[in-house]
Amino acid sequence: MEFNHKQKKYIKKYIHQKQLSEIASELHVPQKEIEIFLRDRWGEEEFKKFLTPKDSTNSDPFSIKKWIKTNTGYLLLLSALVFICYLNALGNGFTADDRGIVLHVPSIRFFDIFTRLHGFRDLFYFAAYQIGGLNPFLFRLPNIFFHLGNVLLIFFILSKMAQRRLAFLASILFAVHPILVESVTWIAGGVYAQYSFFFLLSFAAYLFSKERKRYYIYSLIFFALSVASSEKAIVLVLTFPLYEVSFGSITHNWKKMIPFFLISLTVVPFQLDVFGAKRATYLSDSPPEQIILNPFLQIPIAISSYFELIFWPDKLTLYHTEMFFTQLQFAIKAIVSIIFFGFLVFTFIKNRLLFFWLSFFLIFLSLTLLPLGISWIVAERYVYLGTIGIFLGISWIFVRAMNKSSLKPFAIGLFSLIILVLAIRTIARNVDWYNEDNLWVAAARTSPSSSQNHNNLGDYYGRHGDLVNSEKEFKTAIAIKPNYADAWHNLGNVYRDMGKTDDAIKTYEKALSFNPQLWQSYQNIALIYYQKGEFVKAKENVEKGLQIDKQNATLFLMLGLIDIKTGEKVKAKEILQKILTIDPSNQLAQQGLQEITNPQLASPSSSPVGTTKAK
Repeated sequence: MEFNHKQKKYIKKYIHQKQLSEIASELHVPQKEIEIFLRDRWGEEEFKKFLTPKDSTNSDPFSIKKWIKTNTGYLLLLSALVFICYLNALGNGFTADDRGIVLHVPSIRFFDIFTRLHGFRDLFYFAAYQIGGLNPFLFRLPNIFFHLGNVLLIFFILSKMAQRRLAFLASILFAVHPILVESVTWIAGGVYAQYSFFFLLSFAAYLFSKERKRYYIYSLIFFALSVASSEKAIVLVLTFPLYEVSFGSITHNWKKMIPFFLISLTVVPFQLDVFGAKRATYLSDSPPEQIILNPFLQIPIAISSYFELIFWPDKLTLYHTEMFFTQLQFAIKAIVSIIFFGFLVFTFIKNRLLFFWLSFFLIFLSLTLLPLGISWIVAERYVYLGTIGIFLGISWIFVRAMNKSSLKPFAIGLFSLIILVLAIRTIARNVDWYNEDNLWVAAARTSPSSSQNHNNLGDYYGRHGDLVNSEKEFKTAIAIKPNYADAWHNLGNVYRDMGKTDDAIKTYEKALSFNPQLWQSYQNIALIYYQKGEFVKAKENVEKGLQIDKQNATLFLMLGLIDIKTGEKVKAKEILQKILTIDPSNQLAQQGLQEITNPQLASPSSSPVGTTKAK
């Protein structure tokens, strides 16, 4: 039942002065309804404390084993839902940034994870590589287990803070919602699931630290592991004071916050260069009309966009670039955001549980909501754990409906239908991430103004031998962003494959005018001159490439093969022997040495290396 204002005021006034039974009798309401009201307002943990006599000792301490035994059915169902939703993703390949973040990270081959600040993520890459080499299944599997761990931890934490039914419904939504696919199925995106897992362990330990002091140390350790997984976790330090404001006492417990803030602050100096690089990348990679550095524009767009993706997950994509709105559309987005912030104030007064988790939604997004120029306005991975705030709000509505006998069948049926639809959408979204072909084609449907995706589509058509459409896509990417060096470079590859070598050289030079560090363009120009027999020009471009990447084995190989053609065989032999000490199976280096030692037996090679594309 819903209490009126007078009844709520009476409960608040006398709750610490009279027995629940006495208050229920005076208000002529069932005691159970008052208990439900207090649980919704305080959360399960505070309500249990209220029921426990102040002078009693805890004769039945909380037991993890007992809790698991009591909730085995719920845990098994949640686990089954996760594996049902992500089973078809296990066979997916490497996609998008996987090649740069996973395949080219030296620590996956050599145990040097401590050379990078966030090497803890690399530890899982290293383990996967040692077990099965470059098998995407082994790189993706930890993501799914981290996601499963997050689902179970969310159920555990919420069941200690609120009713079990509410915790269960919110956990189901988190288990199956397709907006989370990017942080689970995408190998490179799995860092969000990983640092969320260690943060939830930290927060769960913090909840129990009031009763068992040693759990405070566990909380600090897990928080450090979260930050060691990703610098993005530093903002989650705000969760602890938020909890004290919502349920505890910030004035009494502020000292407990200091170690968490110190852990976060130790990371900041090391990240200044990273943030600077991310800002430069964001400003250079985005067309001017897509750059929004005004918080009064960015925040309403971001928050309303996430709501849209959560409530109607149709336009899921790697590139959320369609940030063009009429005045009316923006006004609607602004109103949605104002309503959300207004509701946040309302929940602070009426329902601290909802206030806490809806505020956590903002905390998790905070680095990307602020117009710092270090991230895209919207990306599905950014909102990963923050979605629990919205899912809890949705579940709260369903729980209230289920508590009314007249609405219970309808509420259960509707919620079950929603879960079924979301699970199907998640399974379908996994197919989009099956390989790069699927991913770029899927993104083309939702991100027509993405220069990155048109560049990727150009690569897609090129790999399938459709040079006409490949040229068209690269030109479209350039039309959207004229200074897009990678697209210019890749267009040069198309011209080269078409036999238009003069146009290819001009296009590579255009790419270098926008990005002088693009050694791939120097390499491919050198390759064209090598094939033409113009070895002096070929060598000039290889040397320019080596000025950028001084340890590039491919460029050194080209230099050695060019030296053979120009008669500098001593230099060539030294270079090729060095390459073979690193890669004994390199056939081009073997052929080059054979040509030096026994030219009659050497098999001629018209191309020292293959064409290199840009990302």
